[in-house]
Amino acid sequence: MSYLKRIVLILSLFAIIVVIISIFLPSSFHMDRKIVINADKEQVFKQVNDLKNWKNWSSWALEDPSIYENIQAFSDISFGKGASFSWDSENDKIGKGSLKIIESTLNTSIKNETNFGFIESKGTWSFNDVENGVEVVWGMDVDFGFNPLSKFFGLFMEDKIAPDFELGLERLKSFAENLPKINSVIAKKERMKNDLWFLSIRDTLNPREMNNVHGKIYSEINQYLKNLEVVNQEAPIVIYYSWFDTICDIEVGIPVLDTTLIGNGRIKMNKIASTNVVTAIHYGAYDRLPETYFGINEWMRKNKVRVTGHNWEVYLIDPATEPSPEKWETAIYFPIE
Repeated sequence: MSYLKRIVLILSLFAIIVVIISIFLPSSFHMDRKIVINADKEQVFKQVNDLKNWKNWSSWALEDPSIYENIQAFSDISFGKGASFSWDSENDKIGKGSLKIIESTLNTSIKNETNFGFIESKGTWSFNDVENGVEVVWGMDVDFGFNPLSKFFGLFMEDKIAPDFELGLERLKSFAENLPKINSVIAKKERMKNDLWFLSIRDTLNPREMNNVHGKIYSEINQYLKNLEVVNQEAPIVIYYSWFDTICDIEVGIPVLDTTLIGNGRIKMNKIASTNVVTAIHYGAYDRLPETYFGINEWMRKNKVRVTGHNWEVYLIDPATEPSPEKWETAIYFPIE
C-alpha cells in the first residue's frame, strides 16, 4: 500500500470516528448568566433594547470600541424589534458579524439573532423584579444540527463565551447603577425669590426641528451678548406656549442679570414675574421628559393646585456642556396660585 493511500485511509478512518462520536454529542447548546442590578428596570432594559447603548457596557467595547462608532453600522431605528447592528473588526476575537432584535416586550424581555460568520445563535434577555432591583438573565442558544464539527465546537463554547457574558453583565450593572433614577420624580412647591429676566426669541416650529432650533437661537443670543461684552453664565430656558403634533409655539431665552439690556428687535428682553411654582428635576435624555411631566401632574392633582400660566424648562446640564445624555439635568416649572 502506497504512502498516499495510507494517509487517505487514516484520514477516512478519523473522519468516520469523528462522525460516530458526534452522534452521541449534544446537537444544541444553551447557556445563561444572571445578575441583580439595583437600578430602574426601565433604564436597564433601555441599555439592552437600544443597540447604540451597548457601547456603554458590552465586553466587545473593551476589545474594540471603534465598532460602535460607525453610525452606518446601525439600522435607522436602533431600538426595539427590527433594530440591527453589524460590525467588522480587525481584532480577531471580535471578527465580523451582525445582531438583530427579533422580539422586544417593554421592560420584560428581548430576543435577538446573532451571526458570527461561522455560527448563528439566538439570544434571550429577561428582566425580573426582585427585592434589590431587577434580575437580568442573559441567555444564548445554538442549534448545531447534524454538523459533527459544530457539535465538537459546542463542547468548548461555554468556556469561550461565558467570560464575555459575565463581564458584560458586570459592566451593565456598574453603568446602570450609576445612572440617575429618573423615575422617582420629586415635585415640590416653592416661591421664586426674584423676577427671572431673560433675552429671548419667540418662534413657531415643527417639534421634530426642536433640537436644531434650540441650538441656533441660543447661539444667536450668545453672540448678541458677546458683542455687548456681557459675560453670561446662566442656564438657558424655554417657555412652552402651545404644543401640537405638527407645530409648537415656544420662547427660547438666556437669563441675564443686567435688566437694562433692551435687545435688538428680533431678540427681546422679557421676564417671568416672581410667583409660586411647582418644580421638579428631570435627569437624563429628553425623550423621557414625559415621564417627569407625568409625575409633576400627578403631584399637582393630588395636592389640588391650579396652574396659572405657561410652563418652562431650565437646562441646568445640557448637550452644550455635557455630551452624555445620562448626565443631563432639566428643571421643570409650572406657575401656580
